[in-house]
Amino acid sequence: MFGLLIGADYTAYFNFDTLVGTTVCVGLIILAAAIVACIAVYFAKREKFRYAVLGSFAAMLVYAVIVTIINLVEAAGTTDFEDGHAGLVASGEAYPWIIAAVTIVLFAALVALTALTDRKKLTGRAHTMSVVYAAISIALSFGLSYVKFFDAPYGGSITMFSLLPIALYSYMFGVKRGAMAGFIYGLLQTLQNPWIVHPVQYLLDYVLPFAIFGACAGLFRKAFANKNIDPRFKDGIALTCGIVLGVIARFICHYVSGAVYFGEYMPSEFDNVWWYSFVYQCTYVPIDGVICAAGAVLLMASAYFRKLVYDAVARFEKGVASAKNNVAPAVSVAVGADDNGANAGSAADGAEKSDKTE
Repeated sequence: MFGLLIGADYTAYFNFDTLVGTTVCVGLIILAAAIVACIAVYFAKREKFRYAVLGSFAAMLVYAVIVTIINLVEAAGTTDFEDGHAGLVASGEAYPWIIAAVTIVLFAALVALTALTDRKKLTGRAHTMSVVYAAISIALSFGLSYVKFFDAPYGGSITMFSLLPIALYSYMFGVKRGAMAGFIYGLLQTLQNPWIVHPVQYLLDYVLPFAIFGACAGLFRKAFANKNIDPRFKDGIALTCGIVLGVIARFICHYVSGAVYFGEYMPSEFDNVWWYSFVYQCTYVPIDGVICAAGAVLLMASAYFRKLVYDAVARFEKGVASAKNNVAPAVSVAVGADDNGANAGSAADGAEKSDKTE
């Protein structure tokens, strides 16, 4: 086996005569430039070395996603729709490569999730907690995405609360981590009957909408913390505001993708691709969002569930504050200061006592 690898002819992959060769060569050039840049930063300004490595990693990850889709579409030889699937999927031969490529990208994204979470700003326990909750939330969302009430003919569906776990994770752990969880969930959606006709379309339909949704869902928790609103509704309203904003962003991404890349499949009843895309997205995106928001309101109306949420928030924020100043965070109690304020406060105190004894 080793002899075959050594003796293989790799010239087809290191030239600018083919698409595969071009993407490999450009990738190697980018990698070499990133390594040189990281070495230069290390010797010139060592405290910035970590950010240089993360920036280089992010650039390579984006490049890998783009060239993977370009090569898969090229290998399929068609982007026509056949039997309800994109041509590159219907061709059969390309699908295993999609699975392999997405698996690699998912692994890289999980590594990025761990790396981008700044360990210096968290205790080890809080860091582990955020990663574990992210894995559980992503798994729940991906599982629920298979429970469908409606499948749109050219992609998209109405599901049973599939985005709610991502929204709750962002609400509890913040915008940055919520965006990363949404990003990984979007990549996972590629495994579920993918419709890919162009790299930009892939970003608009699979990566950006869910990453932005994940970021938006966590925007309003602290904004509503001191509002004089009935505790039974305050968190539900705050989470719903984030969900609505995220759904609007998701709608815009799908809307642009539908008009630009799927306009040729517009029925004769329409005479404008933008109007057609608008109507098409309305068949599933807003309804899916309403179901998600309804689930958020119902969950947050439960005093016991709010206690669980703020118990987790208190432990996580205590880890953030402990890493910075070695003091308990005041905001943890403030954000839970409703009918469960005492419970959230005692949860934080309990977490502190537990940490001291370990």
